Amino acid sequence: MITAEPGAIWDAHLEAMRLHAHQLLAWAHADTRSVLHEELDEPSITGLLGEAMRARLDAPETPHEYILYEIGDQVPISPAGQRGNARLRLDLCVIRTGVKPRLRYIYEAKRLRTNSFPIGEYVGPAGIGDFLECRYGQGCPEAVMVGLFQNRDAGYWQGELHRSFGAADAGWHLAVLEGLAPVKVLESLPAELKSVHRRADASALLLFHVFLDCRAPDESSTS
Repeated sequence: MITAEPGAIWDAHLEAMRLHAHQLLAWAHADTRSVLHEELDEPSITGLLGEAMRARLDAPETPHEYILYEIGDQVPISPAGQRGNARLRLDLCVIRTGVKPRLRYIYEAKRLRTNSFPIGEYVGPAGIGDFLECRYGQGCPEAVMVGLFQNRDAGYWQGELHRSFGAADAGWHLAVLEGLAPVKVLESLPAELKSVHRRADASALLLFHVFLDCRAPDESSTS
């Protein structure tokens, strides 16, 4: 078991965790794509993704280095001392074992659908705001926001995110240090963006923005 200061542990493992966390998400989306549709709620989708990630960790064809990970699904946390049902829960996280402290690479997911689940919820207090107020991921240098889009397409929702970042108050409520820019961690996860924000504790947070197609497959093919 390796023990060190959290910052040093992150420095040693961040690049590999970023790649592996993205890969697990891409695999899980591919493995669940046939059963995703616009009526599934967020916990149902993230539950399916979490199950698919765990299945990939156990699959004989998965590279050996993934044996170092566990998947957290709705992991309870208490950043302000909450107890019982008042505890917050992380949608999904990839946990790096074999080190102390164990590292969590966190995904926060939000449904996206016009007229019911707008981009405002993604960028709002219960989306990006949970990271900025240190309710989620305090001490983590980066995390992933996942847009689960259930209509339109990834390009539309990227545009909505750009519009939100360009709003008059975005620099204030999103504490933007570096604006949205394209990034490609994996070829199988196109339409990804990144941004950098200042958290309430004055630390910087790199956020990746991944958009996953959660439309019914027949609808997706005609869009």
